[in-house]
Amino acid sequence: MALSAASLSDERLAKIERVHLLISHAHWDHWEGLKDAEWLWRKGNGIALSIMGPKEALDAINKAFSPPSFVPLDILAIGTVASLSLVELSAGESTQLPGATVDALALHHYSGIAPHKRFLDTLGYRLSIEGGPTIAYICDHEPTAETSEMEKTAVASADLAIIDASYSDVSEHAFGHGSIESVAQLARSFPDVPVMAAHHGPLRSDEQIEEAAQRHGEGLERFSLAVEGASLDWDADAGRFVPTGTSPLAVASG
Repeated sequence: MALSAASLSDERLAKIERVHLLISHAHWDHWEGLKDAEWLWRKGNGIALSIMGPKEALDAINKAFSPPSFVPLDILAIGTVASLSLVELSAGESTQLPGATVDALALHHYSGIAPHKRFLDTLGYRLSIEGGPTIAYICDHEPTAETSEMEKTAVASADLAIIDASYSDVSEHAFGHGSIESVAQLARSFPDVPVMAAHHGPLRSDEQIEEAAQRHGEGLERFSLAVEGASLDWDADAGRFVPTGTSPLAVASG
């Protein structure tokens, strides 16, 4: 929900015709910001909005935006967006958007502890922009030997990969989340791809996160931590992402 955090001016908003919102899974912290997207619910914004994701997630959104909890999305959308659609995606599918292709990836994510562990239908995405970058987004994912091929396929030839690193070390993996160590291991297989360790767990301090990045990222020149407030610009001439002048990117090494 990165766009929801920004306050868009009327001039910028007028230039936006379509928004394709990719939802990874049903956990509410990955979609509840939709109700707070001030620009989205601005009267007559004219945007064609598509909310895309696994059926389980779309069902959870519809249920949450229903009485008595809240107001249905189609009612909220009256007089705001030009159109609203919910589009089901499945792992392995490739979806063509205007000027882009989205490949849906099957992620390994779950809630609870055995014997009450519940697996969620969770998708990561590989977004390829025509004439622009390819971005791999692997959120909420605990890597295993069975998922290794998916991870490598997603990251190979990407211009940027953003990957779940909720813990510091592989030995801590739990609740369908990976670690800085597992992200760094993947980054070593693709030294030319900028790889960012993201989705840092709330029980670790900044110092612990940075220490783990230094320890596991030693010698990796294109491995970094995703930091709140950081932003990247696509340099079309150079064919790569570059930090903005004020972007506080934390580089693990190099």
